[in-house]
Amino acid sequence: MLTVVLLSLLAVPPVEVEVFVPLCDNALIECGRPPAGNPRALETNLYWGAMYGAERFLSRAPGFKVVSRAPGPNDSAVLRELVLERTAAKGERPVRMRLRAYAGDAIDTALEDFLRAAAGASRADLLVWAGHDRLMDREPPRVDSPAGATPRPVVVLACMSEQYFGPVLKTLGSSPIALTRTMMAPEAYLLEALATTVARHGPTETTAMRTALVEAYARYQRISVRAAGSVFSKLPPSEAAPSRTMESTGTDI
Repeated sequence: MLTVVLLSLLAVPPVEVEVFVPLCDNALIECGRPPAGNPRALETNLYWGAMYGAERFLSRAPGFKVVSRAPGPNDSAVLRELVLERTAAKGERPVRMRLRAYAGDAIDTALEDFLRAAAGASRADLLVWAGHDRLMDREPPRVDSPAGATPRPVVVLACMSEQYFGPVLKTLGSSPIALTRTMMAPEAYLLEALATTVARHGPTETTAMRTALVEAYARYQRISVRAAGSVFSKLPPSEAAPSRTMESTGTDI
């Protein structure tokens, strides 16, 4: 009994990552065939049920296991909540990812929830937006920071998120860990790379995060590391350091 108690006290708590996934909506952007852009079709939607959609890809990814899968509350914009855990290898921390699939035609609700969470309404160690950059279409919603709350670090996997999300996050006091500079595909292999980086380096290591995202994007998009590097925001000079990829290839990413 004493051994069990000691082990439980020594257990490392998982890093908590909360992911907001508004489903792709053909009424807003070109998602592909009608099923891929049906804003409430979980099993076929580009960002959730397709080959590189969040649930389909991560639930089959090595080292990940589904902890729970449940529909969202009645009359909610959330269609499904999926909780996954990434098993920790030696020297890593376990990672728990809570993904919420929002109806694509309720993307404004998803946006408000994400910004409110970034302002401190969430207790997660890292927040992620993975979907269409809604701020390209509309003015930012008004979001008040909760009294006494601590703004959260965030990653925004969406087209040109540095330009559109960056200023809004700054006003909320949130710290961007990774943003983008160009049009891009917010696909789930980036979430896999993100989880691996968090497990090894923690949720706020910007250099490691950017390197992992660039490498994953290059591999799955079948483009050069240099081209993939142009997709993601550059690190501030104070944080920029030679990464493994840069050292081994001589390529500036």
